[in-house]
Amino acid sequence: MIGKCKAVGGSALGINYLFRDKQDQAKERGYELDRNMLIGETPNSIISELKEWNNDNAKELKNQVFSMVLAPAGEDGKKLSDAQLLQLSKEFVAKTLNVDITQTPYYMRVHDDTKNKHVHIYLPRTDQNGKTISDKHCQYRAMNTADELAKKYSLTRAKEIQQAKIEKLEIDKKEVKKIVSNALHNSTSFADFGKKLADKGVQIQPTVNKQGNIQGYRIKSRKADFKASEIDRNITLSKIDKIFKQNSLRMDQEQNQTRIRGMRM
Repeated sequence: MIGKCKAVGGSALGINYLFRDKQDQAKERGYELDRNMLIGETPNSIISELKEWNNDNAKELKNQVFSMVLAPAGEDGKKLSDAQLLQLSKEFVAKTLNVDITQTPYYMRVHDDTKNKHVHIYLPRTDQNGKTISDKHCQYRAMNTADELAKKYSLTRAKEIQQAKIEKLEIDKKEVKKIVSNALHNSTSFADFGKKLADKGVQIQPTVNKQGNIQGYRIKSRKADFKASEIDRNITLSKIDKIFKQNSLRMDQEQNQTRIRGMRM
């Protein structure tokens, strides 16, 4: 599970993102999970109410609302009911911001049109006593809270997701490295190398600096994208020509040996 938190200005554009479908702007996106102490029905009226809550604050706040996200891992999100999502979201807000969630206005909306079902949460920067709710280290606190909730409810932790990605990347890297090694062994030029890789579904993509000069290249497959040096330090632009020359000499020698054997027969 992943948690996010930041203090934002509370623009109409930001709140409208919650409601508008990515593909069809006329279609409403997601659905309301919960709200507290709010009566507005439109995005603009909701954000206006949240900002009005700051009127009791003696400070003039540049960033007037919190924008938070709670995203369970893919399979977890599919299994969790709305009641469970709501409970998680309330605990997430209360723990991250150290607020009494029952005395705080908030708006929660679920987006279920992406790989990971997630909850967007908006609330004001001012608590029920007119004091500013601190946004110091807000993102780190959100990450830690999400991790604690994942452990508490036996859900997938962000660390576990990251580890799985690392392990998969290593598997993909070994697969690409084998393809690269085989192609390199039989190539006598960079163009030849690129063609042999392309035949195996692997592409070479040059990296260009600000001056427009090629300074390296990346190796891309359908599964992964690596810098050449991540695959093998010997296949960087500065070193690979040496391998091509060695391959040419070896192939010439092999051809001569084959020719000599043919003459002896």
